[in-house]
Amino acid sequence: MLTVKLYETDSYIKNFEAEVLACEKTKGGYEIVLDRTAFFPEGGGQPSDTGRISDATVSDVQIRDGIVYHKTAEALPVGEVFSCEIDWDKRFSRMQNHTGEHIVSGIIHTLFGYNNVGFHLNDTLVTLDTDGPLSASQIKRIELEANKAVYANKNIKIHFPTPEELPGIDYRSKLELTENVRIVEIEDYDMCACCAPHVARTGEVGIIKITSFMPYKKGTRLEMLCGALALADYCELHSQNKKIMATLSAKKNETADAVEKLYAELSNTKYEMKRLLNESAAARIEKYVSGNSVTAFVADASYDELGYCAEKLSAEYGYCYLFSQTENGCIYVIASEKGNARDAASRLNKALNGRGGGREHYAQGKLSADKEEILTKLSEI
Repeated sequence: MLTVKLYETDSYIKNFEAEVLACEKTKGGYEIVLDRTAFFPEGGGQPSDTGRISDATVSDVQIRDGIVYHKTAEALPVGEVFSCEIDWDKRFSRMQNHTGEHIVSGIIHTLFGYNNVGFHLNDTLVTLDTDGPLSASQIKRIELEANKAVYANKNIKIHFPTPEELPGIDYRSKLELTENVRIVEIEDYDMCACCAPHVARTGEVGIIKITSFMPYKKGTRLEMLCGALALADYCELHSQNKKIMATLSAKKNETADAVEKLYAELSNTKYEMKRLLNESAAARIEKYVSGNSVTAFVADASYDELGYCAEKLSAEYGYCYLFSQTENGCIYVIASEKGNARDAASRLNKALNGRGGGREHYAQGKLSADKEEILTKLSEI
């Protein structure tokens, strides 16, 4: 009951007819076995094709022991022949991206001798992992050479070498293969064992864009887009850039500089605002001094503003408690140049139903108490 795999020899079959050899009930639906199929099953880092068998939607395709199983929600009668259709837009996009990945991997191997040791393709992104490090300048060169391969519109062929022919072929593969090997040859650029559908010429890839890269294990992980996905990504980026142009009154190629300038201005404004808020808080301090310590209250202050005030008061008195009544309760900061602020916070929390903590010289938290309760408890502890 082996299925003839039409996708192995012709990636462009969109519609075909096939006989149902088996239909088995499974969790969540049925698994249909056909005598022939153009549906690519999940494998090699690529998800399966989707589409339909007659009116039954194919949501997933898997291969086990050479048999291709098509997942559907509906049962189909065994022995009958049905028309089948691939979700072509999705399939072709994956063909573009998978072929683009082969081109990039082949160029990396040729230029730097690194191998592709990881690959994943979905409907939004392609990732590939190399076993060697790549720099930004090397990535730029790889991308340029890959797109030159697209412009050259090189031929792509599928080979099924015999076990006797295989040792004489210099091809890339993550596994040691001895039989039933399918080779995808990209003229002048790559020779790789692969089970997936590919385009017939490199020009169909459209464009190859490496969108990001990062160190990964001992090598590099690249993220890339090809063809329709790359175009969609460019259109979105172009749309976003136009909005920035309009907002900042910047020219197309000057938006990055305009954003940096705006960011610098905002940073300066935030710094100045913080300085003014801190000074305003310091001007509102209500102090109660006792020996080498001080208790202080600052109305409507934040933790940052209390911290600013605490720095000044602890430098002057050596030990300080600061409190502020806010909409969400009373917050506090304890600062000390010599004592243990963390222990003081623990005693304060226990006395006034608070919570919080910190380091030896600085602690902060929150209490359920008013000013009079705080002053009373502080005198006790």
